[in-house]
Amino acid sequence: MKINGTDLQSVLNVYQSNQAQAKQTQAEDRSQASTETVVQQDRLDLSQQGQAIADAQRAIAAVPDVRESLVEKIRMEVENGTYNVDQQKAAEGILRESMVNQAAMM
Repeated sequence: MKINGTDLQSVLNVYQSNQAQAKQTQAEDRSQASTETVVQQDRLDLSQQGQAIADAQRAIAAVPDVRESLVEKIRMEVENGTYNVDQQKAAEGILRESMVNQAAMM
């Protein structure tokens, strides 16, 4: 911007008023944008199948990962020297798990 003449104060006043108007316009734009944002709301609808899956996940989460009573019973048996491993039952469990894993891979 080139300033000619000696009326510098009037030029500065025009510049300042333009700056004030620009700030006011920006504030109004931000206000309007925030109002529009508040009006819009996100919404989620689950199908019946989705709801059933969510219910199942909540039920599974409620079951403890460790059966404390069984762990405590076995711990006491080990400490007392009365814990015996049923080899037949252990072998059956290993075979059953192996068969399940193989079936899952097919």
